Amino acid sequence: MKRFNYAEPKNLVELVALLHQYGASASILAGGTDLINHISHGKRSPKIVVSLRGVAELSNTVIEKSEGIEIGVLATLTTVAEHPLVRQRYTALAEAAVKVGSKQIRNRGTVVGNVCNASPAADTVTALLLFDPVLSVLAETGRRTVALSDFLLGPGQTSLAADELVESIFLPTPIEGTASTYRKLSRREGVDLATVGVATSVEWSGNIRIALGAVGPKAFRAVAAELQLKGNPRDMDNIESAIRLAQVAAEPISDLRASNEYRREMVGALLRQALQQALARCKGGECK
Repeated sequence: MKRFNYAEPKNLVELVALLHQYGASASILAGGTDLINHISHGKRSPKIVVSLRGVAELSNTVIEKSEGIEIGVLATLTTVAEHPLVRQRYTALAEAAVKVGSKQIRNRGTVVGNVCNASPAADTVTALLLFDPVLSVLAETGRRTVALSDFLLGPGQTSLAADELVESIFLPTPIEGTASTYRKLSRREGVDLATVGVATSVEWSGNIRIALGAVGPKAFRAVAAELQLKGNPRDMDNIESAIRLAQVAAEPISDLRASNEYRREMVGALLRQALQQALARCKGGECK
């Protein structure tokens, strides 16, 4: 492990100044669950690690707003998973957050960190895509906003510049009468990356959203499958047609976790389960 400097800025002015000074040679420490591992294994060799923990203006919680919720950069996976409003209105996100790693990882790792790692298999990213998330990005020159779908570019790649950080994620309030769910296939329950991840949401109007993870260079919405189900999501023949469209949209690789053929097959199995669960929640009155 190469030696590096460590900084604990106390406010945003100090933080963005450090990021501007060091650029790509700086690594941001929020939860640190991935960063520490990457440094230990030589995947990253920063000149400086900049901790966010002492920055007074940064949030470590979920802020409820009239038009939605805002997830602070320091909000842990556990905080998000256990938040009552997230569990009620953004159920798929709560279910995804609780499936990331072990309890110890969830108590320290953050949702924003999970997003910024840009893993195609990131559980929270797949679930977030159901809810039109917008990221607030901060730099010395000011703030900008970017949709999550535009933020993600590929495995480990985002549109974040070297001197920028994600300050928060905003999720607008889902349409009244919406239920969602997240399903994950992995080799070891709770501690392994997703072999396949599927998130779905269902509105009373019949509109469906479907997001797939670990079956492409980044998590994505299966738009063709959504359109197939629009207005008639309970018809079994329609569901099977949508499943086939989702499988066609998937571009999985073969690796140590599974072959591409197996992953594509499991897209169908998990999507079928997820749709049934979301539809059952709507029918059972869980849509809020």
